Amino acid sequence: MNFTVVTELNFCLNYTCEDAHRTTVTVLLYAGVTAVIILTVCGNLLVIISISHFKQLHTPTNFLILSLATADMMVGVTVMPLQFITKTLCWHMSTTLCYFSLLCSSHFTFVSIYNVTLISLDRFYALSNPFQYSNNITLKVTSVLICLNWFLSLCYNLFFIYLNVTGNGDVVCFGECPVVVNETWAVTDLFVTFVIPCSVMIILYTKIFAIARKHAKNINITRNYGECVPKASERKAATTLGILVIVFVACLLPYFLSVVFSDSIPGTLLMQLLEGTVLVLYLNSAINPLIYALFYPWFRKCAKHILT
Repeated sequence: MNFTVVTELNFCLNYTCEDAHRTTVTVLLYAGVTAVIILTVCGNLLVIISISHFKQLHTPTNFLILSLATADMMVGVTVMPLQFITKTLCWHMSTTLCYFSLLCSSHFTFVSIYNVTLISLDRFYALSNPFQYSNNITLKVTSVLICLNWFLSLCYNLFFIYLNVTGNGDVVCFGECPVVVNETWAVTDLFVTFVIPCSVMIILYTKIFAIARKHAKNINITRNYGECVPKASERKAATTLGILVIVFVACLLPYFLSVVFSDSIPGTLLMQLLEGTVLVLYLNSAINPLIYALFYPWFRKCAKHILT
């Protein structure tokens, strides 16, 4: 592979390749990162196989979880290994491949964010309109929404990267993609990928828990008067998915807070902070299967059946 040696490239080469001593701590770190990648891929693959194979699990909510697991698995297949190589090896690559990795990262993160937002909308509608839910929210409707989510995410991120990338086509050190985002695009992207979806999640789950609490207190009275009460399974599903949303926002929040307050943080500290918060954001893809395993009996049964 041809490449042009520049000052930044030499710094990366010296820092990464010459100073990376194979100590016990380093080996353990590599082993830990590898384990996280394997957990992310295999855990989400189990979710995908379980929901795809067993027809009893073909529900609108589970289709949204399937879409989320697919995005999380792709993070483990593409983004995490590339990030791992960035921190351990000095890999010289073309800017095209560099921007492709950037597209994967932004696209799958965007899809995950809006998948969780759709899950919030799904649970709110199921609890607030239990009779209309089964008629209006069908597998076909959910499939269309999922396809739109993936398609619009790809279009948005391609457009964003196309308008904001810089570079002359030279090969750069991996991880040093010369992307310059102007203030207008930065604010727009912040609202599109964080403020709007997270605000929707928080508002909806605040209402969901209020509805669940109200029904838990008045369930006997409402039954006597023959009013519509969501099933206990619906309330439990809403609570479980609420945990998924809370963990997701908790992993997402540090990165976007770092971006918002980047002007007041020194350059070196900001780079370290962004690297750490991005890793936390990606780590969410490995945490989600653990949430399914802890709170979903159907997932445990399906995983056991598949593995044995």
